[in-house]
Amino acid sequence: MSEARFCPSIAGIESVDFRPYMIESAYDYYMVSTTSPHQRMGIQTVMCALSIEIILKSFNATVTSNQGKLNETYEFNKKNVLPKKSNAHNLIVLYEALPENIQCYLFDNSDLKVLITNKDLFTQSRYAYEQGANSIHNDELIKLAACLICKMVFLYRELGCKDPFVELFDIENLYFSRVQSFLWCSVP
Repeated sequence: MSEARFCPSIAGIESVDFRPYMIESAYDYYMVSTTSPHQRMGIQTVMCALSIEIILKSFNATVTSNQGKLNETYEFNKKNVLPKKSNAHNLIVLYEALPENIQCYLFDNSDLKVLITNKDLFTQSRYAYEQGANSIHNDELIKLAACLICKMVFLYRELGCKDPFVELFDIENLYFSRVQSFLWCSVP
């Protein structure tokens, strides 16, 4: 029996600017939210929305210091890629700022529905005690964050990124434990 592998098609994507520390930061927010012994789905979804925001911004960020180092820093190019007066936390606005080939790689129709439903989650629910904050949550956004992290690491690897976080990341472990669980059944 062969081992299951996470292997999305990167057809049509020839290159991207690597922003590995942004992807690692997105992963850190995801992991803190999902592995804390104090589980609060409202907080988990807000942190996963932030994780997704970081991933989307990584495609329109420039290196500001420590180029090529593990602690490389970046700046999101809001003025160059977003419409004037748009909310830089709105996940749909950030999605629309991506090249079409990246949009298609990262999101299928069901993922896009999750993104649309949660487009303002970070700004509207980060203060859970406010009257307008979401009071109903589900795990769709949490799974989407994990899936996007896996897709980003896979894409970076396929395009030759040599960052240690990218090279050592266990895509299959995250994907098959948090996004697409399955059972193996052996037939006698």
